[in-house]
Amino acid sequence: MSDSDVTPSEADVAAVFDYAGLTVSPERLAEHYETYSSTLALIRQASVKGLGETVPAVGFKAGWD
Repeated sequence: MSDSDVTPSEADVAAVFDYAGLTVSPERLAEHYETYSSTLALIRQASVKGLGETVPAVGFKAGWD
């Protein structure tokens, strides 16, 4: 799935459930595909794209007091 494509396919949704260790029947996946795919698309849009976008911990001071 590319960065520009925000609608996951049924195979993408099935792969996410498989990765999470959740058993979802193909019938249930087909029945609720719209809900699952829109939720996954929303999560992907809100996710950080790379480590370069992570805010540094500027307030962290390593040392012994």
